[in-house]
Amino acid sequence: MKAADLKTLAQLAEQAAAIAADFIRQYSHGDITVELKSGMSSKASEVVTWVDLQCQTLILNHLQESIAHYDLGLLTEELPDDGSRLTKDYFWCIDPLDGTLAFTERRPGYAVSIALVSRTGVPMIGVVHEPITDQRIVAVRGQGVQSSLERTLDNQATPDQLICCLDHVMAEHPRYAALRTMLDELTHSQALTSTRYISGAGAVLQACQASLHEHAVFFKIPKVTQGGGCIWDYAATACIFEELGYHVTDLYGAPLQLNNPKSLYMNHCGVLYSSRKELAQDIIDWFQSIER
Repeated sequence: MKAADLKTLAQLAEQAAAIAADFIRQYSHGDITVELKSGMSSKASEVVTWVDLQCQTLILNHLQESIAHYDLGLLTEELPDDGSRLTKDYFWCIDPLDGTLAFTERRPGYAVSIALVSRTGVPMIGVVHEPITDQRIVAVRGQGVQSSLERTLDNQATPDQLICCLDHVMAEHPRYAALRTMLDELTHSQALTSTRYISGAGAVLQACQASLHEHAVFFKIPKVTQGGGCIWDYAATACIFEELGYHVTDLYGAPLQLNNPKSLYMNHCGVLYSSRKELAQDIIDWFQSIER
């Protein structure tokens, strides 16, 4: 796809995300009816609201013409996978409201995420829009990153800390104690003052917040049960991290499988984002040592 086409599609995605964010902001107060999806591995992945569904409709309405004009596939969280991602050269990958649990609990941590991904799994465009503060970040492959995003999850973090963005459910993982020990040792080896943990947000905003700190990591450990996030949780932020020159792989150090024909989920491989590549390598080494 030509650079000019990518730029045009990025602008469309940015507009669509802004429309959805405006809608979300209208319903950021008051009670919201919550439904639960079946077969999910955590409360955060179970929760869906009519706001999620309406945001998806608004985004698709704005992107529909581009789907026809560029012959694009589609993968979006609140619709079944129609397989077009495996037959088209590129597909829109949409999470209309990532962090729905945070949204229903009326706390920061949710965002709109739209990506364009190639059939080979390369993220070409990444757009994230944070509705509460109306901030956004846009990345286009080979064209850099534009961002107005600021720290929204933890304003008290300092440059001499190791920032670790982890899910609440990570505390239930059988290797959580070993994980905490490893991170404390990593903090010490990097001559940092302390380890600071940030949790409670969706995967999209956790990754974005990690990109704003000098020493930061965001990752999920592989697990047997289905879960660990889906393609739409990581496609946009993977593009952002790659354009920033930061680290983004699975926990084995391999590129993220952003168009795996066998599964939408990442539980088999985990994910690893870091604002410093040497931090990421230390975590990969640790994970490989406990896997032996």
